[in-house]
Amino acid sequence: MSWSRLSLGSRCLVMLFASLVAFALVAGGPDSGWDRRADAATAAVDTVPAAATDLPPNILIINTDDQRSPGTLEVMPKVRRLFQQAGTTYVNGMVTTPLCCPSRSSLFSGRFSHNTGILGNGFPDAVAAFDQDSTLQGYLHGGGYQTAMVGKFLTTVSLMNSPRNWDHWAHTTGGYRNVPFNVDGTFERTTGYVSKYMTRYSKTFLQDFETNDDQPWLLYVAPQAPHSDFSPSPKYKDAPVPEPIRPPSWNEADTTDKPPWVSWWPDVPDSEYLDVRTKMLQTLMSVDDMTGSIFRQLRSLGEARNTLAIFTSDNGYLWAEHSLRGKRYPYLESTEVPLILRWPGHVPGGGESSDLVSQIDFLPTALEAAGLSPSLTYPLDGRSLLSPVPRTQALQEYFKSNDSGLSPWASIRGEDWQYVEWYDITTGDISFREYYDLVNDPYQLVNLLRDGDDTNDPDVAQLHQSLLDARACVGDACP
Repeated sequence: MSWSRLSLGSRCLVMLFASLVAFALVAGGPDSGWDRRADAATAAVDTVPAAATDLPPNILIINTDDQRSPGTLEVMPKVRRLFQQAGTTYVNGMVTTPLCCPSRSSLFSGRFSHNTGILGNGFPDAVAAFDQDSTLQGYLHGGGYQTAMVGKFLTTVSLMNSPRNWDHWAHTTGGYRNVPFNVDGTFERTTGYVSKYMTRYSKTFLQDFETNDDQPWLLYVAPQAPHSDFSPSPKYKDAPVPEPIRPPSWNEADTTDKPPWVSWWPDVPDSEYLDVRTKMLQTLMSVDDMTGSIFRQLRSLGEARNTLAIFTSDNGYLWAEHSLRGKRYPYLESTEVPLILRWPGHVPGGGESSDLVSQIDFLPTALEAAGLSPSLTYPLDGRSLLSPVPRTQALQEYFKSNDSGLSPWASIRGEDWQYVEWYDITTGDISFREYYDLVNDPYQLVNLLRDGDDTNDPDVAQLHQSLLDARACVGDACP
């Protein structure tokens, strides 16, 4: 069977295998100077049986910043062991909006950006108006959970403010070195690399939870990595990374079928691509160590057996695909993220799902696992991953953000296709359309609406109506 006829999930596995082989050749030898094997204590966590208890589970969420999928987990053996081998990987895991603040507000609220009102970065009034009681932390805290947050929260939230519904917090606005934190209301200026402190705060909060051992807990950990300024720790600044696999979309030769604001970008210099990619992967190595340390603490406290854990990111990142850098765009590398769910005895270890899932599904998942049915202030747009009703379509949306001039867009995504509408910033009228067959064109090289062949065009009127409905959806009416 040809490469183009493989399913999207199979293609991801093939690319992952190829990258792992390359990585083993680079970093796996005895003389490499860098041993990324998971240690015995971490490995032992993987084999714990399900807890023989009816207690609601603890909930752990690790949410990185700008980590794309695939191509990044190869440098994270502890995450692969603890999450992929012991949980279910969603190969079509994605974000609803590929931008920091809207994505995180959707994670906390279980709602799309068009319902939260947080449409971009740099809208302090919208963040201030965001209902923090109608959130993951708000509902769980109200249901008897202890709660703690470590790392980045929402942009524009000042360190002078103590976030609501957290019993403990070590809040930072970002950075890799000498990072200031608001720790339970006290300002602390750290020295050295940030992951050391995030690990320390996480373990301290876990230990503090033990003083009320009959209460379950929520721990949300949000590191800076691999966000710019792509600054690895001294431990990993010279660490080898897997050899790059440049896909056909890398510095795509012909982008005339894409919007002008995409096609006008020059190619990304190879030196820039290699430097950014290398440093991003090196920053993730420290996140991998932090994850291993958190799970060793869970095991020492006897909490690993009954913890539902999610590993994910707030958005992806383009590494020169279509000659683009960064996030915000509707293309797969910008919107797809690692999304792995682990809960021993409840979620299959080593499992894989092709369901279309995103961060709006975390809150309903947590409520079902916790056995909570709070009175919801707003309907949830997401659905529980524990009793899935698989989506046939998924909405993605991007609005004008104060920190970018990129045009807004919205997209309906199926497992094997994607339809995109771009909108004029001033009028809101449709300014450009894209449609990709992800089976025969997994790298989104050919916009079928701009290939000069009308016979392969989809039913645009029907797709437009589906997207129009989705952009206004609330709750169960959402795709």
